[in-house]
Amino acid sequence: MTQRTGSRLDVEARKISEKILASDSVIVASHIDADGISAAAVASSALDRAGIEHEVIFLKKLDEESIADLDRKAEESVVWLTDLGSGYASGFSSPNVIITDHHEMETPPQGGDEPVQTTLASYSERAHLNPAFFGHAGAKEISGAGLAYYVAIEMDKENEMLVDLTVIGAIGDMQDQESRRLIGLNARLVDAGVKLGIVRRTPDLRFFGTETRTLQRLLEYANDPLLPGLTGDSYACDEFYRMLKINTEGPEGPRHWSDLSEPEKQRVLTSLSRRILENGGTEREVERLTGEVYTFPKERKGSPTREAREFATLLNSCGRNDMAELGMRICKGDRGRPLERALELLREHRGNISNALFFIREIGISQHESIQHFHCADQVKETIVGSVVGILLGSGEADRSKPLVGFALAKEQSGEFKIKVSARAAYELVGRGLNLSSAIKGAAQAVGGIGGGHNVAAGATIPLGTEDEFLRLLDEAVHGQLRSLKA
Repeated sequence: MTQRTGSRLDVEARKISEKILASDSVIVASHIDADGISAAAVASSALDRAGIEHEVIFLKKLDEESIADLDRKAEESVVWLTDLGSGYASGFSSPNVIITDHHEMETPPQGGDEPVQTTLASYSERAHLNPAFFGHAGAKEISGAGLAYYVAIEMDKENEMLVDLTVIGAIGDMQDQESRRLIGLNARLVDAGVKLGIVRRTPDLRFFGTETRTLQRLLEYANDPLLPGLTGDSYACDEFYRMLKINTEGPEGPRHWSDLSEPEKQRVLTSLSRRILENGGTEREVERLTGEVYTFPKERKGSPTREAREFATLLNSCGRNDMAELGMRICKGDRGRPLERALELLREHRGNISNALFFIREIGISQHESIQHFHCADQVKETIVGSVVGILLGSGEADRSKPLVGFALAKEQSGEFKIKVSARAAYELVGRGLNLSSAIKGAAQAVGGIGGGHNVAAGATIPLGTEDEFLRLLDEAVHGQLRSLKA
């Protein structure tokens, strides 16, 4: 029932699955975000079903130290990197390293036309699955969890029941942001999930919290798009529902969006659309009110595990608080106390983000010719800077015509302090030639750091004190990318 691609991707996934199934033990290494946790859960579940002994480790990033450590581990076990590795594949020497990753690959050496990994992928002893090999965009068509899934279903058809994790991974990486729905290979996986009864796809309001936030808070915290006169004003939100004659309280307590009838939802959407347009908003902003929403019928109604965006946020709260393993347990079906603990972390996570936004609004965003940035120093956890950058850009509080860059102080395992860099851009800039991954990687390397990611979202770690030079180089690189297309 699972919809395979019918292409070379399936063939390569099968080769990787055979290598995994022939191994005695596997070490899964994955990223700490929602996609990385989902991908690790897919891999771990598939290995469980195959009866293969394995260990799962989570990494904030790949650097020389972690690459060397994984290479050493690969002397005794197969090492399976999920949602990590494509940007640094040539750093691994062991043929026992497997990579299933959707991030941008290494830049061509000495002006060559092909990415470094296209040569590695042709080696029979090197297993590397990246969507770019098959003509798919890793930033929006397939996630790390999706790639791990394609390997998993080649290991055993029964692993198709893990398809919900691919949706969570893709939504966690905001791959629906541009189209307001999942597209490409992600859409095929959604189709498979719907046919299996695991995923429900519904045209609906796209705001975060349709399962868990009260109706008032749903609008009060809305930021994509902003709601004139409602966003940030709880009293106005109460009045809004009263005027529409929609009860915000039910027999069992506060109502949520998922509790509303279809006529009630339509009254709200019609009124919100009119409010946006009457206050100078655009048709595009009205369109962004709705899109495809993905829910999981097997999950309890009102739980953050019921809707993909909320599930992904729950996983992010685990990963960003050094408890990615807890998130993986929940992905694998563990509820009870693990879910309670994750909900506690989610509340802390939301508080941290709220405090971070307040701090950044106080210090302001600095403007450069082609980019903009803020520096949190040690006032914001480096693990949430990317989330904050995305919120500010999506809410319109930052200039969408420029990439937004956030800095925060980060302490390495060695005890050395460095600067964590997180950057996001609007998708429309990609059409003008922007590739944040290559721009950030180049600027980071020039100052002695490392970086990479996607064309619209990338990150880096750079030495303390190099921020000004990094910004100068990044500004030049972004300016050159955007100008080159015009030329």
